[in-house]
Amino acid sequence: MLMKSAWVSFAAVLAAAVLLAGCERPATSFPDTAVARAGNETISKFELERAMARLGPMNAAEAAQARGKVLEALVDQYLVGHAARDAKLDKAPEVVLAMQQAQRQVLVEAYMERLFKDLPPPSDDAIRDYYNRHPEWFAQRRLYRVQELELQLAPARIAEIEAQLGKSHGLSEFTAWLDTQGIAVKSGETVRPAEKIPAAVLSQFARMKDGQAVVIPVDGDRVGVLQLLGSQAQPVSPEQAHDAISHQLLAEQRRTLLEAEIRQLRASGKVEYASGFAPAPASAAAPLDRP
Repeated sequence: MLMKSAWVSFAAVLAAAVLLAGCERPATSFPDTAVARAGNETISKFELERAMARLGPMNAAEAAQARGKVLEALVDQYLVGHAARDAKLDKAPEVVLAMQQAQRQVLVEAYMERLFKDLPPPSDDAIRDYYNRHPEWFAQRRLYRVQELELQLAPARIAEIEAQLGKSHGLSEFTAWLDTQGIAVKSGETVRPAEKIPAAVLSQFARMKDGQAVVIPVDGDRVGVLQLLGSQAQPVSPEQAHDAISHQLLAEQRRTLLEAEIRQLRASGKVEYASGFAPAPASAAAPLDRP
């Protein structure tokens, strides 16, 4: 039987196969063996192996079982694709646009793969330094049990909410007040590790006592109220954190390299905006608040 992760990826592979087929297969024929024919088109061994690779690591028995299923799915996709073209769906504006976007996305991913291929893995010293600079995520890591309220109201009322929260005797009294104000509330209790909490909130949790609450702007007309119910220590050793930190540092290196590459492409390319569509200057843009 296929491993669970393979089945999870299987649907994504099949969904992308039709869009990617035209971008992955050169116009000239591959010097490899055809594995099937659907209508007047040949499915190559290269295409089948690419689809298999997206399923992730498998042992020989799992691969043998998956290969037939993937090939049949590719055949079905070719046949459906033929039927769509016969119905002139490939001429519909929304379909043409989707195919163009899919092709651009494949090219972008290929370009990024080439851009990142020579990046060295983070050094042990860099990983150790990252570990030491973030004790809240590792050596002093905690699990936080939090009562969350999501309020639907204008950001202009945040000061009023904070004032009412400060003078309320408990969250139940506060929620009763919200009800009298006709403010819609969604509530729930969750347990979050430190690394899943935005840095600004985490620094506040570190100073809070159990039972205290804080108001956090979310976006638009949503405001969060987080009450700290309790926490417990769950440290992570350098050995346990090694791989996660390595992935994080590599992701940061890739992001920095990609941002530099895009700046260079924008500087050397020609970009024009129609009237009214030019983006706001960078200095006027609001900073993103990311966890």
